[in-house]
Amino acid sequence: MGSDELTTDLQITMRKKWDSKEERYFGIGIFRPKTEENLGSLWRTAYIYGAQFIFVIDAKYKKKSSDVLKVWSKIPLFQFESTEAFIQTVPYSCKIIGIEMDKKALTLDHYEHPDRAIYLLGSENNGLPKVLKEKCHELIALPGKTSLNVAVAGSITIYDRITKMAK
Repeated sequence: MGSDELTTDLQITMRKKWDSKEERYFGIGIFRPKTEENLGSLWRTAYIYGAQFIFVIDAKYKKKSSDVLKVWSKIPLFQFESTEAFIQTVPYSCKIIGIEMDKKALTLDHYEHPDRAIYLLGSENNGLPKVLKEKCHELIALPGKTSLNVAVAGSITIYDRITKMAK
């Protein structure tokens, strides 16, 4: 193959129209989850509905025998020791979306999910700390007057994302 043919092939490849679905991904995680079971439940939902990864900040997780799907072998779990370690790993052009009961939060029912997102949940006892809320590009709130179980809140958010993105 000559250099002219190689240049032409490269130009054709560079002009390819990408399907926007090829540019979509999401991950979800919890800051200081109250229990390992909450993370395990969220991990299973994340796997079933197509998340690319799950994470915890300032917590550890051990594999559970109740994990019959062996989700630990299907999508990665990242364990960040600190908020700073998490922030340093956020991919370029990916939004951090905090799921939090906050006056500044957009309501989930009217929320348009970005193509590339990292959803961040706070602990059930204290929510997201101010330093993390300030790092979020957007905050979303689920309907209700009190907070939900963290795994349930994450699962509802994931389901909302996949149903809206499918349209």
